[in-house]
Amino acid sequence: MKQFTFTLLLVYLSLSAFSQKEIWVEASLKGGYGLSFLHNKNIADDGSYKYQLSTTHSFGGRFALNFGAFNGVSVEAMYNNLSQEYLYNLDGNPNDLTNNIEWASIDAMILYRYIRNRIYVEVGPMYSMTQNVDQMDNGNEILSAQSYYADNYFSGVFGWGGYIAGSETFSLGIGMRLSYTFSDFINDEGQKQGFPNPVKNVAYETYESSNQAFVQFMLELNFGIGRFARTACTERMKFFRR
Repeated sequence: MKQFTFTLLLVYLSLSAFSQKEIWVEASLKGGYGLSFLHNKNIADDGSYKYQLSTTHSFGGRFALNFGAFNGVSVEAMYNNLSQEYLYNLDGNPNDLTNNIEWASIDAMILYRYIRNRIYVEVGPMYSMTQNVDQMDNGNEILSAQSYYADNYFSGVFGWGGYIAGSETFSLGIGMRLSYTFSDFINDEGQKQGFPNPVKNVAYETYESSNQAFVQFMLELNFGIGRFARTACTERMKFFRR
């Protein structure tokens, strides 16, 4: 089903591209900063655990094709650093203990962007490859923590923003980006060991998945490369540098 949907998307984009008189090409440098979450229903319902605000930051690049004035498709690659910290109590210990998870991923995404009056909205899928996971629980480092977490996963991305400055070949954009991961971040071995919180008062009766999410403030520097345009004499696409 996913392959069929992706094929339909490629067909639609190809038809859209060939129906336009001009296709604008641009490249971008991007960075983001915000809050990340690792949501687990059991932890959220556990009175001995408390979520703490945890940060994320990312950087990377973007290559975009803009079909006409309003529609565009971009391919992005971002290196993303995320984290989640919990405070918890154990029976007989009145002090707050800390369970802190930090992980990094390389994120690849294909995003559709609609642009109107210098405002944009974007949406699309993201595929992430986990690069490393570090976890400290009650001051103790969990050895080979990455072996308990998924190597890759799919997410959905939604964002909005606008262009606040620019020239014919350059623009500065700011915006917000939301992402939610559809699959469990804990692998089979991690599930057996009770991750992401292996230390707790009582084992949970049922298993619940741990899903990543983040919200980031985004900054992008866009550089115009050129455009494909139909020539009047041949009606064929020709590339013009900006």
